[in-house]
Amino acid sequence: MVTTTERAALSLSQACVYLNASRPTLYRLMNLGLIPSFHIGRRRLVLKEHLDRYIQERLAVAGVAGG
Repeated sequence: MVTTTERAALSLSQACVYLNASRPTLYRLMNLGLIPSFHIGRRRLVLKEHLDRYIQERLAVAGVAGG
């Protein structure tokens, strides 16, 4: 079984868990263009790479050294 950390694209539920954020917060971030998303069929997905980039940007704004 592939775990969330191994997937390139995450469902919105998985992305919420990964970010430790609520679904409305994730939708707000996507609507603001801070986290891109795309559709495959009826499913809306987010690339894990984009979530990682968003986290790194937030850490930089906060002045926290990232890895």
